[in-house]
Amino acid sequence: MIPAAVLVLAAAVVAVLQFRPFWPAARGPAGNSARLAGLAGRIVAVTAAGGLVLSDPDGAHVTRAMGNVGEMVTGAPDNRSLALLNGQVITVRHGPALALASSSVPLSSETTTAWPDPFADHERAIVMLQDFGAQSQSSSNPISVVSLATGRAVSLGVGDQVAGDPQAAGAFVSVVAPPSPTAVSVPGSAEPDSEIVLRDAGRPPVLLATAATLNSDLGYARSLPASLDPVPSPSGSEVAVAVRPQGASVTGIVILNRTGQILGRALTPFGTQGIPAWSPSGRSLAYLAGVDGGGTPELRIWTIGRPAVTSVLPGSVLPASAQSAAGTGYGVCIWSPDGMSVLCGVGGGWAIAKAAGGRMAAVHGPGSPVAWLPAPGSP
Repeated sequence: MIPAAVLVLAAAVVAVLQFRPFWPAARGPAGNSARLAGLAGRIVAVTAAGGLVLSDPDGAHVTRAMGNVGEMVTGAPDNRSLALLNGQVITVRHGPALALASSSVPLSSETTTAWPDPFADHERAIVMLQDFGAQSQSSSNPISVVSLATGRAVSLGVGDQVAGDPQAAGAFVSVVAPPSPTAVSVPGSAEPDSEIVLRDAGRPPVLLATAATLNSDLGYARSLPASLDPVPSPSGSEVAVAVRPQGASVTGIVILNRTGQILGRALTPFGTQGIPAWSPSGRSLAYLAGVDGGGTPELRIWTIGRPAVTSVLPGSVLPASAQSAAGTGYGVCIWSPDGMSVLCGVGGGWAIAKAAGGRMAAVHGPGSPVAWLPAPGSP
């Protein structure tokens, strides 16, 4: 359910908001200067209070961008737009500056965007869920794709995990598979087999894969229940599926094309944490993987056909008192516009790595990172 205060505030913001100082700059620890040199652009982040701020990649020059918009904000593949949980869209203008976009998406306390990939049809539409608010009911959530220009909604059926299709008005959907020779369930298990389906408005649905076939491809029993999380590439030509078999210590990521052909696979010992993030070129994936003994996770950059490049993330850059308030978990990762660096949320701070590998830099970031905007004047 979306708080009414958020809806009222979002509807009231109709002009470009001027930036002003938010709090003193907080740079990373000494010794990071060389590793942070050459990083350009501005980071959009959500604060613990639900406001949007911008800062340099090193955490400096923080400015307020927008008031309380809630904690669930996601960027479009090209970072020209941001989506709020209620379906409102924020556009990125030159400067950069943020403004609430003109949108015909109806506001409702019963609908939410498909997080974290709601944009569809070259950012001309957004995927919405009628959220019942309970995980046990998620497989029956009604899904629709809504035109930002007209507000016209087209039903896409029901499903669980949902990601907008960058190429068309539709979505990649994880759903409970109907009984069939390739859709099996474990007797006594509450989690039946799932499947990944591409559903575009006005076109027949395309079954890309089932949990059974993906389990088999990763070396697991076909009957093992598994959750499937689709993450489309920026172009929508591929979709990465995070496959998490029940009770397995090794999960996997499988990349499919739009017909279901497997293009690549990667095993991730001790599990993936968070959602994989595509590079701007769509050639590589960044994801966090656990380590043996529950130590600090690793950042892995995987390009299909090549071994993954690994960087160990630093510990939290915040003192213990701040960690308890901001949380100590590792969150979302975002790519720089040139695809040369990756920034990940680190328990209230940030960690930055070069895509080619090497030591990471710890930064006092001002919130949870959402998007990495190019420097003014960049193409």
